[in-house]
Amino acid sequence: MRLYWFLLLAACALLICSAGCLREGLMEVTGIEVAPEAVTTGDVTLNVSVSIERTSGVSASRPTLLIRAIDTETGLRVNESSGEIAAVGTGGTVIASREIVLPRRGSYRLVAQVFEDGKRRATGELTVSSLEELTPDDLRTTVAMVDMDFIVRSVAQGRATIGAEVSFTNEGGEPNPPFSVEIKAREADAGLLGDRQWTILDPIRPGATVVRNVTLSVPDQYNYEVEVVLWQGDVIVERGSRALLLAPNTTKERGGTAFMTHKIRTGDFVVPTDTGQPIEMPAPTMAPGFGGLLSVIGLCSLLALRRCLHG
Repeated sequence: MRLYWFLLLAACALLICSAGCLREGLMEVTGIEVAPEAVTTGDVTLNVSVSIERTSGVSASRPTLLIRAIDTETGLRVNESSGEIAAVGTGGTVIASREIVLPRRGSYRLVAQVFEDGKRRATGELTVSSLEELTPDDLRTTVAMVDMDFIVRSVAQGRATIGAEVSFTNEGGEPNPPFSVEIKAREADAGLLGDRQWTILDPIRPGATVVRNVTLSVPDQYNYEVEVVLWQGDVIVERGSRALLLAPNTTKERGGTAFMTHKIRTGDFVVPTDTGQPIEMPAPTMAPGFGGLLSVIGLCSLLALRRCLHG
């Protein structure tokens, strides 16, 4: 009899422990996505979407999602946002979102933590950076950089003079406000600035394209990233870039040995400065076809008419 009660109590204890394990369960953060909801000159509102999966167990209470933003330089907490999310069934996944406001500068670690029954069940994180490159909502522009061409003007004493021609199109329905245009050449490997020039972009009528030219002087035989930045006052509203390769080496392998080939001499591509004189076009010539036949028919008709009048 005693053995019976002992086995019964052991079975009850096992059920209680099992129920406790099922109640706690296991959860996991399987993904984090971030998108800007609102951008001002000073702040950015980010929408943080967190994918949460329950691998086992159940719970009577709803989980809570906490988002913390940590400055990557100082390690200090900048802001946080929390709230209850939908319950997650065993083997199921939910996507929960929270908004968090951050300064429009610097970089931050976004740490997502899921709490349930007063305990932390899952953690994940994602780093966001370069928030200052997000254009404020009230300064978004319809002007886009659609093309950029480079012309070698001269090469002397190890420096190349490059003409940069940048095409801008107004893709909106109204003329744009005037912008300041910064054009800079940055060496591709070291990131050093080779040259920087400024120009003005006047209002462009809707659908039209205009070209702006600047001259850059950079050390020859280097590769550059030429960046174009549109400024409205002290705020960047648009940017684009193109590669300028004055040392376009390629790596080839032969016999197990890698070597560089395809060097160019920049001076071979020098184009003289435009003179501004009109280009003479050749005079059009009569193309073969029905033109000559019609002339003959007309002449015959004229002769027949004269014979009738004098006949």
